[in-house]
Amino acid sequence: EWNEDLLEELSEVMIDSSICGLGQAAPNPIRSVIKYFPEELK
Repeated sequence: EWNEDLLEELSEVMIDSSICGLGQAAPNPIRSVIKYFPEELK
């Protein structure tokens, strides 16, 4: 079972704390799943 709130929070932390573009872009796949396919996380 996926915790959508935790995934979103961890994504934000990764974006905010990374000093390079790769680290800031790393959570994009997870954020896309949350945005476009939320039913898959249930």
